[in-house]
Amino acid sequence: MKNYKDKRNQNVSENQRVKRRIKRRWMILLLIVVVVLVSGLVAAAIKRNISPDTSSGGTFTVRRDNLTIVVTEGGSIRAKQSIDYKCKVKSGYRESTVLTILSIVPAGTYVAQKDVDNGMVLVQLDSSILEERLIQEKMELSGDTASLTSSEEALIIQKIQNESDVAKGQLEVRFTLLDLQKYLGAGLAEKLIKDVNEVPNLTEHIASFLKEVENDPNLLDGSAAGEELKKLEDNIVLAKGNLKTAEDTLAGTEQLHDANYVSDLELDRDRLTVINRRFAVESAEVALALFKQYDFPKNAEKYLSDYVEAGRALERIGAQCRSMLAQAESTLSKYQQNFDQQDTYVKDLTEQLGYCTIKAQAPGLVIYGTGSRDDFYRSMRSRGGGVSSGIIAEGETVSEGQTIISMPDTAAMVAEIGVHETEVDKVEAGQPATIVMDAFPDSVLEGEVLEVAPLPDQQRSWMNPDLKVYKTLVRIDGTHSFLRSRMSCKVQILVEQLEDAIIVPIQVVSNRAGRKVCYVMTSKGHQERVVRTGLFNDTFVEIIEGLEAGEEVMLNPPLFSELGSPASFQQQQPIPQSRARPGATDANDTETRGQPRGGRAERSGDEQGTHRGRPPEGGERPQGGRQLQLTDEMINRIMSGMAQIEPEKAKELETLRKSDPEKFKAELMKSMQSMRNRMRQGESDMKQRQGGAVSGPNR
Repeated sequence: MKNYKDKRNQNVSENQRVKRRIKRRWMILLLIVVVVLVSGLVAAAIKRNISPDTSSGGTFTVRRDNLTIVVTEGGSIRAKQSIDYKCKVKSGYRESTVLTILSIVPAGTYVAQKDVDNGMVLVQLDSSILEERLIQEKMELSGDTASLTSSEEALIIQKIQNESDVAKGQLEVRFTLLDLQKYLGAGLAEKLIKDVNEVPNLTEHIASFLKEVENDPNLLDGSAAGEELKKLEDNIVLAKGNLKTAEDTLAGTEQLHDANYVSDLELDRDRLTVINRRFAVESAEVALALFKQYDFPKNAEKYLSDYVEAGRALERIGAQCRSMLAQAESTLSKYQQNFDQQDTYVKDLTEQLGYCTIKAQAPGLVIYGTGSRDDFYRSMRSRGGGVSSGIIAEGETVSEGQTIISMPDTAAMVAEIGVHETEVDKVEAGQPATIVMDAFPDSVLEGEVLEVAPLPDQQRSWMNPDLKVYKTLVRIDGTHSFLRSRMSCKVQILVEQLEDAIIVPIQVVSNRAGRKVCYVMTSKGHQERVVRTGLFNDTFVEIIEGLEAGEEVMLNPPLFSELGSPASFQQQQPIPQSRARPGATDANDTETRGQPRGGRAERSGDEQGTHRGRPPEGGERPQGGRQLQLTDEMINRIMSGMAQIEPEKAKELETLRKSDPEKFKAELMKSMQSMRNRMRQGESDMKQRQGGAVSGPNR
């Protein structure tokens, strides 16, 4: 029984595998049929285009018509003026470069004037780290305040001490000068102290003055030295007078002694008095000599030296006072700088802490972010390792300078677009423009270009470094109630309007051997004719010379290479079109006249030589043949077949077909090529499976 069940389950599994294989084969066959149908349609279209038949659809009648040169770009709507509430907290005041949003008012909330008066909080950022740091920095500020006060008092004390030391030194100089003047006299003292600081040896300096005094003692009149000199000289005179008296007395005593009137004792006493008086004279003379030879020079040099040393001491005191004062001032300056720096830091930190609470400043409607494309690019950049999440919501992070809330003034709205670098030279302020909202395609708004950014948009350059677009603001005239910030729109800027110009489709003009040519239909067939082109847009190009209105030209020029060999033309690579310069009017010049104002130069990558699905100026075709002209009938059949195989892709292409037909055709061609590749892979897989099924029973 068990074996029977296992066998039945095995048969069921085998049947399911067979059904899946059959279903897969039917899907592959259906895919092949659809691709073959599409390929047939494409081949039929190509055959019609390359046929020599010149019936309707193969030629174009050259005509005179108005040619409008415009620049069309997509963008978004925002207010011309708005109040932006940004994150002002600097990253240097916190450990992390981002802050977390703790609370935020819901988007779309209308803030009334009453809310503004009551101090309504719009955003509350996480300030815990700043609060902790503020406490620490205030404690450090208290220490810096104490150090500053101490250094200020130390400076005051040092100034008072310096004043005392300098006054004491000045008094010492004055007293030593008075002592010198007292001893030598004011006149002689003045002579001695003149240029005394430049004298290397005081002894030699004072020796000349001593000789003058020795020759003329009257120089010391009125001085202590002069008085002492006179006293010594007077002592000599007195001693000599006493000696003379003693000698006279002795002579009288001797006479009386001879007459026996006095005794021998009296005679000896008078003799002893004479001897004593002689000793007194000698002593007075020696004292005078010692004064002149030793005491006077020594005292004169001593008083002069005391004066000189007092002056030098005063200089040392001044230098020491200046040094101590400079040290005290330096210490005060250091502590003052520390205090100022810390005080400023605490104030800034307090200010940064206040920035964590963002209050309403004016009434308005709350919109998260800036209301422009910068929010999207910030969000995209954050995914690649940016500083903030780029998303405005509670719990998300924001960085310094990021706009958290914007309150637009809806009375004046503008369209913000990005103009590609190849067309930015055509756009300038004051040009008229039309704006069509994606949500309201039937409403065409009028406006005017306000400004064009001088530098490329860095936000978009981050996503694609090769893409250079310039932010451009376009004013929207009037007030429209249906306009909302961030609405998508398409802006068409009128660059130039040509009237009564000869025009042809851009694919009519081809490059042949460096010349721009068209193929004119005549009774004998097509004829190659050199033309000179002017301005052009996505559809038509101006013909300045070479064609006349009413002539028939081929819409699809023949596949002739510049060397005249069809095969070599199919093998050659497309020739890149150089960016035109104003005034290039020569028919042999590959640059069209006025191209900078009428067309876009080639781009790199997949966009080279094309702009939104149009062929490059001059009608060059891609490698391998002519460009396929898809008719509406062909497109409908292809889309019908694709809807059965890839409904999601078909739906996406239908949406693109309505918004941008040229881009839709390019994407459709890519999808057809992809289907062809998958068909080839499916055929290969099917052959392998068939080969395996045939060899299976033999194994």
